[in-house]
Amino acid sequence: MADPTASTKRPAPTVKRASSALPKPSSLVIDPSAIIAQHAVITGTQPITIGPHAVLHPHGKVTSGTAPVVVGEGCVVFEKAVVGVGLRDSFAARGESRADGVVLGRNVVVETGAVVEAAEVGEGTVVEAGARLGAGVVVGKFCTITASTTISPHSHLPDYTVAYGPSERRIDTTMRARADLRETKMLMHGKQIDVFRKLIPNNVAKWQ
Repeated sequence: MADPTASTKRPAPTVKRASSALPKPSSLVIDPSAIIAQHAVITGTQPITIGPHAVLHPHGKVTSGTAPVVVGEGCVVFEKAVVGVGLRDSFAARGESRADGVVLGRNVVVETGAVVEAAEVGEGTVVEAGARLGAGVVVGKFCTITASTTISPHSHLPDYTVAYGPSERRIDTTMRARADLRETKMLMHGKQIDVFRKLIPNNVAKWQ
């Protein structure tokens, strides 16, 4: 008869975290003032640079599978958003011979579920939820890519463009004409980062 005093608890299985198997960037530079959430993902084989006061939310991903990535000062990458370029096979499947690097300018916002493979995204641009910027895209300053909009690879959007629908584009002439609005927008963006600093436990030390 089994000893009733014996513990019936089974030892917890040892599970290796999937993130431990992800490839590590050849060079990783993160400014100490950046905010990197606990469950953020930084992976790839090429260099990654994350600038001052940038914010990477939980489950936000920066990946340098085929080319370097630069996340500029004050950029915000929200949950389930992806910035960077992934596996070579994915580009071969699309008939692309190479992947461009990705550079996010100052105070770019990449909202939830958006994917940015673009070569360059200019200062103050907002990529709204679920939008996608293909490889090699160049986006100017203070643009808005509206929710779920897809920008085809190697397209060019000039400064102050609002992209919406399958192919619709317009210029935000008010934002272009008024420097005070641009300054106010950047001021509010900075205040939002201050709020994130209070709300998001910062795990930046893990990556340094």
